[in-house]
Amino acid sequence: MDKYKKKEEEFKKICEELLEQFSKKNKHYGNDFFEGGYCDLERWMSVRRKVARLQTFYSGENKESLPDETLLDTWKDLAIYCIMELILKGEKSD
Repeated sequence: MDKYKKKEEEFKKICEELLEQFSKKNKHYGNDFFEGGYCDLERWMSVRRKVARLQTFYSGENKESLPDETLLDTWKDLAIYCIMELILKGEKSD
């Protein structure tokens, strides 16, 4: 398998993991992101909180305040927020 095909397989695996995480969280928290009537700024604030969490991880500050979320969990959450925003933007352009 060439290195590009291997990266495609890794990308596919990550996307499958993101879908699984999205489904779990959507069942737990509800479909609020799509049906909550949030404006662009409110949705951006959710993304901004994840970016702030990444900054905390990378700065080494307050690591004890993040016991149940790993660095990779935060990156995955951020990716999911971005995909959800793409879905919303696609619906608005239809």
